[in-house]
Amino acid sequence: MKKAFLIAAAALLPLAAFAQDSFPSKPIRLIVPYGPGGVSDTVGRIVATALSKAMNNSVVVENHGGAGGTLGGNITAKSAPDGYTVLLTSPPMTAVAPNVIPNMPYNVSTDLIPIATVITTPNILVVNNDLPVKNIQELIAYAKGPGKGKLSFGSSGPGSTGHLSAAILMGSVGIDMQHVPYKTSAAAFPDVISGRVSMAFDSLPSTIGFVKGGKVRPILVMSEKRSILLPEVPTAAESGYPQATMNFWMGIEGPAGIPAPVVDKIAAGLKQVVASQEAREQFKTVGAEPFYTTPAEFKTLRDADIVKYGKLVQQLGLKQ
Repeated sequence: MKKAFLIAAAALLPLAAFAQDSFPSKPIRLIVPYGPGGVSDTVGRIVATALSKAMNNSVVVENHGGAGGTLGGNITAKSAPDGYTVLLTSPPMTAVAPNVIPNMPYNVSTDLIPIATVITTPNILVVNNDLPVKNIQELIAYAKGPGKGKLSFGSSGPGSTGHLSAAILMGSVGIDMQHVPYKTSAAAFPDVISGRVSMAFDSLPSTIGFVKGGKVRPILVMSEKRSILLPEVPTAAESGYPQATMNFWMGIEGPAGIPAPVVDKIAAGLKQVVASQEAREQFKTVGAEPFYTTPAEFKTLRDADIVKYGKLVQQLGLKQ
């Protein structure tokens, strides 16, 4: 019986090798864990189109929104580890949600495998145009003086990168503001523009249109270097608060167990995507910058963020 099993297993090895060598031989599903129309959906569709060309194979976007991105994450984690189902991920769903949502149906660290990042974008602080501040120093002085107890900020909800960005900055500069959570970041901007809420912390792609339209005033980008889209806006680091740096990335992951040769093929395709001038120009229109990391580099980045955001979630007491 044992001999027969070994013979059968040996017979399957060439088939497995052939499957890896012929990959991809059918359409690849790219799960976008948010609804249609948002920044994640736009980035996912840019990636899918460019990756289809790079791999000479169809890549189809499927939107599965809900539960902070973890619905789509669960679908991916439970999929066959053959490379034909991959997931667009970002810090809120990979690093924040596991620390906030109890009884997660999957484990990010063990059930999802990083393949490559594709873009990065800073979080940005913007204020109502009538607020009498033009930089972070004036905001701090106002928050400690005439504006003390009067300031508020909007975000896309407890545990969002906007909320965490605000918490880091407030802790760094020693000010307090009231948090006004919204279901989406877009929902916060009418109130910021009208002045009902003083300011908002959000990712640049979600904010760039309001800034370019003169609807809000940019104060600070929370990244290591200035954004190529808003080169006049200083970073938190150069303003004297490097601890308030918080980059927002998006990457592609898949279910754990995908054979290494298949992971490498997808990563190579994504490297071509990030290098593509067409994709780079499309990323730029939504305020994103191309950002490629290898599978190993991406894993290091993701795991470090899980630890960093986990500490913030504990400090803020963010539990559902």
